[in-house]
This record gives sequence, C-alpha cells and structure tokens, in this order.
Amino acid sequence: MLCTATQAEVNPVWSIHTPHLVSSNSTFGSWGADTCLGALSKEALRELESTMSIRDYDAGDILFLEQELLTRVFIVLSGDVRLSMQDIGGRRLTIQIAKHGAVLGMDSVLYGSLSEWSADTLYPSKIGLIGREQFHRFAERHPELYRIASKELIGTLQNACSTLRILGLSSCVRKRLASQLLAWGERGSKTGDQAQFRMVLTHAQIAEFIGAVRESVTRGLIAFKQLGLVEIRGSMLRIPSTTALRRYAEGG
Repeated sequence: MLCTATQAEVNPVWSIHTPHLVSSNSTFGSWGADTCLGALSKEALRELESTMSIRDYDAGDILFLEQELLTRVFIVLSGDVRLSMQDIGGRRLTIQIAKHGAVLGMDSVLYGSLSEWSADTLYPSKIGLIGREQFHRFAERHPELYRIASKELIGTLQNACSTLRILGLSSCVRKRLASQLLAWGERGSKTGDQAQFRMVLTHAQIAEFIGAVRESVTRGLIAFKQLGLVEIRGSMLRIPSTTALRRYAEGG
C-alpha cells in the first residue's frame, strides 16, 4: 500500500515552479520494494525502472493540477507531496500528504480520467517519472497493474473522505483541530491511552487540513497545552489522554 499521512491548510495563493535537475536511478535501487509496485516481480520492476527518470523538485513545485489528464506517473522517492483541492472561492484544502513510496497518477494514466486533485511538493523532493506510453505498454504485459492502480485510488479516496469528515464534524475550528490531531495520533506511537507523533507541518499547513487559518491553529494549540490536552516538545506532539481530547472534539 502507498505510505501516506493526511493533513491540510487553506491558502488562496499558490506559487508554481518547475523541476530543475535529473538524477541517476542507481541512487534509488530499492525503490520498487517500498511502493505498492513491490507486488510485481523483480523482473517486472527492472523493466519498469528502465523507463523511469528521476528529477529533483524544489519546495512548492507543481507535479500536476486537478482536472488535468496526466501524461506521466509520479513515484515519490524522497520528500513530501501535498495532494489538495481548490474550492469555488479559490482556497486550497489539503487532503493528503504523499510520502516516500507513494505512486501518483496511475488511475489517470491507465484509465484516461482527469485528476481529482493537484500535487505539489512541501519540501525538496526526488520524484521518479514514467511516461504514459511506456506505462501503458508495461500494463499490457503486466495486467495486474490495473488491480494495483484501483487499490491505490481507493486508498486515496478513503483518505480524502476522512479529511472531509473532520471538516463536517463541527463549525468550531478547535474541535476540528482536536479531531485531526487524534487522526494523526492513531498513525503515530501509542501506549495505552496516550499517543504521540512527529508534527513536521507548519501551523499554516495544518490549517489547510481543517479549513482554517494559521492564527486559529496557533491559538488552538496554545489552548490545548494550557488545558493539558497536548504536550509539544520540538517537533513531537504528545496526547496524554486520547479519551480527553476526543471528549473535547465531540463537545462533551
């Protein structure tokens, strides 16, 4: 399965840059095993790798835009890629952060569908690129690729639904923030009723996950610390009692 962590912020401004450097595939010799494509045989992965180029992207570079028919498949070899959607007001809502091992755009390339979301890099990233024609020819020889692509698309849609569910839980930003922290805590390190995870996103990036602004997230985290609902040391966020934070999120 594709390795991801969900998160978001609303931002009306989105700068566009372009990738600038092509790297050698030899640096990422084990890339296939770390992705959903690892289910393919070693011979198939070597065949696919022969068609792949690797590019360096700066933070903020655009991989693709929503409602675009993709001409390439994107494999995240390092870095974080934000998947987001734009509402009718021009704001962006982050629905997922694709991390090392994520394979993006397979459904658009294989089925000819338009992308439902945009993708841009949060940090400097290395991305493997495989062209549409090469990927189609590979799929003809290895039809199991269609099953893998469908499974990945379902996983991404499930993550999107989880994000939208949090947005619809309450009109209160702090309750949505509490729900989002609980969701990240579920994927972090858990001991009994405690949970902790590394929070590498900025307050503005967190805000994009819950349909808020940076200042609301900052005030919310300060309030949570004062109430003893969270503890923050550096980039680590600890939830002493998930029960207490869930009670807050549910308004109890």
